[in-house]
Amino acid sequence: MKILFHGGGASLTELNSPSLVEEEWNKLRSAAGRLLSARGDVKASEILERYPFQLLDGTNHFGDEFSVLHATVSLDQYVELGEIHAVPEIRESFRHIGSTISEIGPYTRFIAVGLDVDEKVVPVAPPSPKITSEAVERALEDAEQLIKTRGPSSAIDRVHTAFHGYLRVVLERKKIKFVEGDSITTLFRLLRENDPALQHLGHRSEDALKMIRAMSTVIDSLNTLRNRASGAHPNEEVLAEPEAMLAINAARTLLHYLDEKLEN
Repeated sequence: MKILFHGGGASLTELNSPSLVEEEWNKLRSAAGRLLSARGDVKASEILERYPFQLLDGTNHFGDEFSVLHATVSLDQYVELGEIHAVPEIRESFRHIGSTISEIGPYTRFIAVGLDVDEKVVPVAPPSPKITSEAVERALEDAEQLIKTRGPSSAIDRVHTAFHGYLRVVLERKKIKFVEGDSITTLFRLLRENDPALQHLGHRSEDALKMIRAMSTVIDSLNTLRNRASGAHPNEEVLAEPEAMLAINAARTLLHYLDEKLEN
């Protein structure tokens, strides 16, 4: 475990149960992020949002009571946090995070990060689309929380909703007509057939078009998986974690591509 901030006192010896229930922690985390941004430390707000931090009870040899802002992260994130912590200005941001959470929530003496030694599937980075809506943002946030707390099979429905909402926003902005009840597969086909950005694919356009057509089958599969193998409906069996993460990663990859291509 790597300590990123130590607010004083004896060293941390043990991590225990969460200091707050999930709903209370989510509210505190959001409020702390907004306060950090309002005070000019946008980097601190980004760090708090980017990594899967939880607020846990901590103890030491003296029986002191305090909270620990802790995240268990992938190998890449563990290395990344170590690198940014080595930058003096960013190291100060960790102090701001700790003091801000202590100011509006439980006293937080440490910020620490641990390596997920059981990591199996490396997820594609969560998208932050430039073309978006409140519904899309909410669905993406819900998906992230579900992946962390209940596993990827529970998040397929929210990823499907986010992608569905994204396609609707894009078609509305580009004035491409669709019907209110159109499926995600139909919306993607309308976009692919009517948007000039997806008609001009640059060098090796034929090969690029093959990839896009292949991704169309991913969209079609996402529909089926959401209805028959996810927690969206009372299915007796759901996708195993590797396959569920594969579906989510595929959708994220396509969303990343579309947002970059259509924005440009």
